[in-house]
Amino acid sequence: MPTGETPRSNLVRIARILGCFDQVNSPRPTHEILQDVGMNRSTGFGLLRAMTLRGWLERVDHGLLRLGPKAAQLAFVPLEATENAVLQTAAAVTPERGSEEAHLAVTEWDARLFETVSTSQYKRNPPFRIGFANASLSNAWRRAMFDSMRYAERLHADRIDAFLVREAGDDAHTQIDQIDELLDCDLDILLVSTTNVLSPLLDRKLKDVAARGIPIVAVDRRPRDHSSLVSFVTASDRRIGRISALWLAERLKGVGRIWMLSGLEGTSPAIRRQSAAFNGFSEFPGIQVEAVTYTDWTEAGGWTAVERLIDQGADVPDGIWCDSGLQGVGSLKYFVENELAVPVHTGGDLNQMYKLALYYKVPFVALDYPAAMGARAVEVALDVLSGKSVPRRVEVPVPVVLPRGMETASVRADAWAERHVGWDLPDTAILSQGPSLRGTRVEADKGAGTRHG
Repeated sequence: MPTGETPRSNLVRIARILGCFDQVNSPRPTHEILQDVGMNRSTGFGLLRAMTLRGWLERVDHGLLRLGPKAAQLAFVPLEATENAVLQTAAAVTPERGSEEAHLAVTEWDARLFETVSTSQYKRNPPFRIGFANASLSNAWRRAMFDSMRYAERLHADRIDAFLVREAGDDAHTQIDQIDELLDCDLDILLVSTTNVLSPLLDRKLKDVAARGIPIVAVDRRPRDHSSLVSFVTASDRRIGRISALWLAERLKGVGRIWMLSGLEGTSPAIRRQSAAFNGFSEFPGIQVEAVTYTDWTEAGGWTAVERLIDQGADVPDGIWCDSGLQGVGSLKYFVENELAVPVHTGGDLNQMYKLALYYKVPFVALDYPAAMGARAVEVALDVLSGKSVPRRVEVPVPVVLPRGMETASVRADAWAERHVGWDLPDTAILSQGPSLRGTRVEADKGAGTRHG
């Protein structure tokens, strides 16, 4: 390190380099980058080369650089901690809900989001016995997450002796019994996606499992008391709730009537998304939330929620906030099939949501909750059993998907819906499933070939 150089000064230079690129990540000549940062060639080229080797930058042509894949991930760093300070000062919960939800809305992991956990005490020799206590397979997203897990299981078959699964039908008492069944199978590690975040009995059961020396990795849904967990694999529910609400409010120019269609009552993703959306809407005095209901993350639930409100005499709202397209597609279908004006919508995940919204030219924003976290959870489990340190919280990126021309002042697209949609895939496809979705695409292509003879 040259005289006078400090790690801090290098960090400042790295930050300035990363800030040299525009919103579309246009390639820039290296000499321009160094000129902007104010670095000489001898020091600057070495730093640029090191950042390129580590993925912060990537070379697109001779002398031209742009942000690399590692830098792109900065757009998706865990948002729960940074937003938590704001949420703690806002009563961002449904007025009808009680203190349990209010407690959850303001109790997050804060600094522990960036904590790593030593797992040397769990190190075993492969092959491993992995148990998965799954909340349910009640909708297309949950099935896609499970398919992603199975894909990872096949990839690592040489290290996995058994992958044992129980599915609880979203019932906490059933899940507790099934965890006992899995423990009788001589597990090395337990994966869990909890049924209900407000169940003290489930909290107690997981703490008992941890006390027996069996590591636990939660995926998608976590227990309220997370002290039993080694790691939690998820995505930012706060990002989904807040950005979708912000886009909806800005699309309506800050004035309008909103119906909120949440997912499954009592689950941690639904609670966090809803509280973040309320916080977002609270910044717009002209936005009126008229109704809040639950849909179980199903098409039928979305249809029924809208139908019930219309039957009660409510006028068609200006916007429908859905925390997923799983219920959003039911809402969209209700308005279309009853020949009503279709309000502005939110909600991603489901391929059919994209197809319908694009076909009927409905303004919408989508933030796909990544079903690929299933595979990531299996990888984290294998790391734990290999004695590798793992993050306390592993977040899979949540991109913003918009149709062209639908960006607002604060919400920009990470991907265009017209390119993201899978016209060749089944309506039930979950587009954030990851590599395991390729098998679905192959099957769809085979089917298409058969139909056309």
